Amino acid sequence: MISITYLCVCVYCMLQIAFMIYMDNRRRKIRSVQEYYFLILLIILLISFIADVVGSFRDVPEWAFLFVVLGIYIEIILNTVLIPIYFLYICVQINGLDQHLKKVLFRIILCLTALCAAIVASTAFNHLIFYFDKFGKYHRGRLIWLPMSLQFLMMMAIEGFIIIERKKIEESYFRSLLFFLMIPMIGWVLQLFIFGLPFSLISAAFAAQVVFTNIQNRSMDTDYLTGVFNRQSLDNYMQHKISTASKERSFSAILLDLDNFKSINDAFGHVEGDRALIDTAGLLKNALTSKDFIARYGGDEFCIILEEGDRYSLEKAISRINSCRLAFNENRQRSYQISFSIGSAVFDPDNRDTLELFLRKLDQKMYEEKRTHKNKMAEAEIGGQIKITGLTGNRN
Repeated sequence: MISITYLCVCVYCMLQIAFMIYMDNRRRKIRSVQEYYFLILLIILLISFIADVVGSFRDVPEWAFLFVVLGIYIEIILNTVLIPIYFLYICVQINGLDQHLKKVLFRIILCLTALCAAIVASTAFNHLIFYFDKFGKYHRGRLIWLPMSLQFLMMMAIEGFIIIERKKIEESYFRSLLFFLMIPMIGWVLQLFIFGLPFSLISAAFAAQVVFTNIQNRSMDTDYLTGVFNRQSLDNYMQHKISTASKERSFSAILLDLDNFKSINDAFGHVEGDRALIDTAGLLKNALTSKDFIARYGGDEFCIILEEGDRYSLEKAISRINSCRLAFNENRQRSYQISFSIGSAVFDPDNRDTLELFLRKLDQKMYEEKRTHKNKMAEAEIGGQIKITGLTGNRN
């Protein structure tokens, strides 16, 4: 018979996973790509628990024994399949991902996953991973450590990948991604040396709860269209920066407004207008670091808060943004060109500016640059008309 303690633990974990799947399914119409991968992870994890419970029954009728054996096979193999899915989940969180490194590591992980599955499947013939004696009692094989070591090796490789790419991941999200595999790694070690409870699955369920909570928090803090933070998050974060600012530790901010955004909507439609906002958010992410706070201020305006509180660092950040904008306009085949006006300032604690006053300063500086842009465009149009008139006069 199956242990009551074991069954209670598994049922609790399965209910927890089923709840996360249900809550995720309620948001199916607005689910992002990374959340699809997370949903797949939850489904695989739930099936693994079911298979593990089925595989743990003892003294079953002969007709049910096949299901017990299949449960063990499925649980071990699905444990391995979780790892490449999680790797894909991580990759969609990273802006400016090194695609070559991703492809190489993914191929290695797939090969190790296939090797692990083949080793587990082969135990039907050699009993090296697990076997049942003539009384139907389960035993671990002498090479049970091999598939578990391969799984551990893959998780170590992914942890290293996360650390290498950490500058491209939001700082708060970096910790949860790292934590998601760290706990299962501990569970895998316990599973290898302690028999009786599915430590690997329990730890994976706990880690999934951490990521799920993070996803829920991000959905409340994030602008749906662009994927950057929303206005409420901006106000809260900037208020925190203002209240904790000092002469030794200040910050700087950038307010950015798309030029001629209405003309993009009018000429190409609102779908292209939305695409322009998404493209702008993407190039800002590529230009800045994971420590910089990017939010949609409203409409076609974005606000960026930089950790550095000096003018030199602020100008460097603006230069990177403009460089990414130029590269985008040159390399992307879009119906429009992205340009924007920027207002920027370093917060001075001595001025005792409130949130409203500091945002107003940024807004004023941004509109000063926007007026300058409009004046230059008007002068260029007038100059072009004079030039055309002059050419026409020469022809006559």
